[in-house]
Amino acid sequence: MLTARTSSIAAAVLCAAAAALHAQDGLPASQFHSLRELIRPQAGESRWREVDWLTSLHEARLRAAAEGKPILLWSGGGAPPLGGC
Repeated sequence: MLTARTSSIAAAVLCAAAAALHAQDGLPASQFHSLRELIRPQAGESRWREVDWLTSLHEARLRAAAEGKPILLWSGGGAPPLGGC
């Protein structure tokens, strides 16, 4: 549990960081498009989206047994495995 002092220090650090980041803001419009293209996913980078993922463990077990393949079970920290991102 955070103490009042720790919370105050954390708030002060966040405020100082926000001010510093704001000071660096100011991307010229001429550079926006080229920088945007650099950070966008490129062809072949998101190959996991091409996999025919199953949302039913029962169906996955049947399919894995029929194809002789393992199962990848993905679950996130107590939340439903297919929660929104």
